[in-house]
Amino acid sequence: MKPNETLLDLLLEAQVLDRVPRSGFFLRGVPEPESVAEHSWHVVFLVWTLGSQEDLDLGRALQLALVHDLGEARIGDLPQTVVRYFDAGAKARAEQAAVDEMLAPLPQKSRDLYREYAARSSREARFVKVCDKLQLMIKVLAYQQWGAGGLDEFWHNPANFADSEFESANRLTRELKERYQSEIVRE
Repeated sequence: MKPNETLLDLLLEAQVLDRVPRSGFFLRGVPEPESVAEHSWHVVFLVWTLGSQEDLDLGRALQLALVHDLGEARIGDLPQTVVRYFDAGAKARAEQAAVDEMLAPLPQKSRDLYREYAARSSREARFVKVCDKLQLMIKVLAYQQWGAGGLDEFWHNPANFADSEFESANRLTRELKERYQSEIVRE
């Protein structure tokens, strides 16, 4: 692929995210797993709902959330089970290159947003990453409530539950774990 030349090229390519499945769920047998576009919408919504409870630039956080998985339109959603086979940093470099080419018709500051997110160089970028992980686990619980099995490993992966600098996310994480314990583990 080549860098997008026009805004229309970018907008058409972004449509692909509707069809890119969240592959970690796909690999675990979840029928019709959410797409990257669905995941991204839920992350944006989570940033918006929790962000008002935090001392941060909510507008900037929402912008970061909008671009956080954009590169997956070109490289796909690579789960951790796959990424471990790549050299350190290879996925990050590929995602940055994809985002740079996709956002080529826009000003440099649009590409800088993704760099900020990837580097976690601001409070807003760290908040979006926390919301990204939190949305993953909310979706895991939703799938389990809807009858999907084979997802308990997500609950046992400490990388999915970072104690963060954001109390609103920590509260929601505690509530999420309690719901999992009361609804899923007891079954």
